[in-house]
Amino acid sequence: MKKSYLLLILSFLILPLSLSFGQILVEDFNYPAGDSLTGHGWTKHSGTGLTILVQTGSLTYTGYPSSGIGNHVNVQGGSGSREDVNRGFDSLNTNGDVIYYSFLVNVASASATQDYFIHIGNRVSPTAFTLFAARVYVQDVGGNLRFGMSNTSTATMGTTNFSYNTTYLVFVKYTINTGGADECKLWVISSGVPQSEVQAGTPEVTNTATSGQDVIDAIALRQGAQAYSVLVDGIRVSTLWDQLVPVELTSFTSSVDGSNVILNWSTATEINNKGFEVQRSVAGNEFTTIGFVPGSGTTAETRTYKFVDANLSAGNYTYRLKQVDFDGSFSYSNEVNAEVISPVQFELAQNYPNPFNPGTTIKFSVPQSSNVTLKIFNTLGQEVKTLLNQNMESGVYTINFDASELNSGIYFYKLDAGQFSEVRKMTLIK
Repeated sequence: MKKSYLLLILSFLILPLSLSFGQILVEDFNYPAGDSLTGHGWTKHSGTGLTILVQTGSLTYTGYPSSGIGNHVNVQGGSGSREDVNRGFDSLNTNGDVIYYSFLVNVASASATQDYFIHIGNRVSPTAFTLFAARVYVQDVGGNLRFGMSNTSTATMGTTNFSYNTTYLVFVKYTINTGGADECKLWVISSGVPQSEVQAGTPEVTNTATSGQDVIDAIALRQGAQAYSVLVDGIRVSTLWDQLVPVELTSFTSSVDGSNVILNWSTATEINNKGFEVQRSVAGNEFTTIGFVPGSGTTAETRTYKFVDANLSAGNYTYRLKQVDFDGSFSYSNEVNAEVISPVQFELAQNYPNPFNPGTTIKFSVPQSSNVTLKIFNTLGQEVKTLLNQNMESGVYTINFDASELNSGIYFYKLDAGQFSEVRKMTLIK
């Protein structure tokens, strides 16, 4: 007679990968609209007037890891006192250190006089920040938008005409030179996500003539004296270009089929991705690595992956992915949970596929600890193979049967567990 077993499906969607090696800061403004940034890790260092508030909606840019996450801010220059804010990160202070920062920008208006709206620098304290570097400027030239940069209050402006009310991806590179001028470079990208500085091509601006700061430990949003309105989102700061646009994990789900936990995940982009260590924690204990799934190296195409954690005992399990690059750097995903529930009765399921050649899978359920035997017989009642003969805890199990050494024909498989016994027929066709 037929028995039933429990099938529990649990799935959880997670956010993109958390901070990875080389990455210093990620700011997606994932806060309630209307909130001041000073309530979310930013500090006011200048101005007492117009406050920078979180605005509804996120800027979007295909392929950028921070696209479409959280909300955004509107940085507005003009007359009168206006608030400037900064957010600190781990200090870089060695000659030759490189700092990259990237962000999404959408400019609604700019003045004919150049002015800057974002920069990095050395803050004496969170509320005393006057030592700036790598300032990004906007300017209106004959109705066209242009970007520029400098370490000082006079910018080197680019010559490309950009469009207002259009979202661009901006990259900035700053190199500390304790003995002289500090080189800074600016790229403004209209489509695609360059996976390296080489792929980004010639910068819009390269400034090698001005001295910046020998210590960099903060990034700031500035509302200057010139009239401009600039939407900013998806700020990322790193010591490595490829960690501004790392492996982007777009989904990570778990589902439970009997005593098997099935993990599925996908990526939108990958850079230098060696692969994924699959890690599991049981009942809140430490994570251990249970498998490895190779990655796709460097690609801008969507990739999907799957891992099955099979034949688990009843209980609660937590999983995460450790994404590993070829250079040894790594990052962790968020966690997903799965609960494996004990079956309520014995069951022997029909093998699948059936007919088969030469392999098939047999699933059975054991509601309590029992000595279990699973054997294969021919039509004469002769035993041709023992697949299992051992004590097994409560759970749902699958056994793979390879019939490569058997002839085509009808076979029977028999499960004995405690007082339970059942036989099913299967067909091998070669």
